[in-house]
Amino acid sequence: MRTFLTLLCCCLSSLLLAQGLDVTEFSQMQALQDTTANPPEQGQFQIAPYPEISEVYQIPAYDLYDRYWDVAHLRSRSLEIPFSNDRIMLILVQAANNPFAFPCSYDEVSQRYGQNGKQGFHPGVDLKVVHQTLVRNCFDGVVRMARYYGDYGWMVVVRHYNGLETLYAHLDKLCVKPGQMLHAGDVIGQAGNSGNTKDYILHFETRFMNEFFDPNLLIDFENETLNKNTLVLTPEDFRPATEVEKTSATQAPSPVTEKPIQTPTPKSQPTTNSESHSKPIANGQQPTANSETQSTANSESLSKPTANGQQPTAKTESSVAEYYTVQKGDNLYRISVKFHTTVDNLLKINNLPNADRITEGQRLRVK
Repeated sequence: MRTFLTLLCCCLSSLLLAQGLDVTEFSQMQALQDTTANPPEQGQFQIAPYPEISEVYQIPAYDLYDRYWDVAHLRSRSLEIPFSNDRIMLILVQAANNPFAFPCSYDEVSQRYGQNGKQGFHPGVDLKVVHQTLVRNCFDGVVRMARYYGDYGWMVVVRHYNGLETLYAHLDKLCVKPGQMLHAGDVIGQAGNSGNTKDYILHFETRFMNEFFDPNLLIDFENETLNKNTLVLTPEDFRPATEVEKTSATQAPSPVTEKPIQTPTPKSQPTTNSESHSKPIANGQQPTANSETQSTANSESLSKPTANGQQPTAKTESSVAEYYTVQKGDNLYRISVKFHTTVDNLLKINNLPNADRITEGQRLRVK
């Protein structure tokens, strides 16, 4: 009897794995539902039989994104971009990947990236298309979102293996779902005019670590090719989404306005001034929500003398060392990205002769 039950459990486990991973279980941010994201009544879409991920390690750039994989919301938290010397380089096409595919055939660029007068900031490029033009995925990757989403209408977000994300909006039909693995050139849907637009257009965005940048840095739209096989980005290339949201609050909404989705504040943490949280700092990254509270607390403690009349020494976060145990498959670059530092810094603080001299189980100082 025990043998029979064991065999039955094994069979059930195999069937569950064969059905693919339910990626909704790995949605990291349980944000409040956006009431504008309810889809209108439409028929069932024909989902293409693309293969699906079955393990967490198959999620592209999962560790780079700090285990962030949200299939329901476009941007439910800010992430720190791991710049090194104020730049980051992404390899777009290499031997293991399929070549780049332009997203669709189009007539003209109807709206470009950037400020559009009274309409506010436009975070992507709009391509004027014929109704039901096929829309294709640009690079190899995995579908993160495929749903109706406010002003974007029916939209698809694909995360690629270098961490880049591409967004395709105002679609008429979808043929993919979250968790499907795509090659460059695979069809993801048909162009239309869903959401906040009357014309038939494809709204196309390029994002990295939840922040968007000009797609023209990546693609030559006139020739429908990549500018280069590598992409170098600096902090100045990004327009923080929080800044766009703040601008949009005082101006007329742009043709595609990203609806900010607020995450509930845990009861154990004090609420902070939302304005100080939304202002980007000099390098384009977002400050932590409690930075103002911490600095006030530190200045208060310094102003109060101790019993013996001496000023207490401020204990800064940088003075506390952090250590990490090397896991199988780790290298210094992966560790540096995970802990938001550089390979050179890891070599220096651990007195390592070169980047190849690390072994599984070795304890490294990371801060």
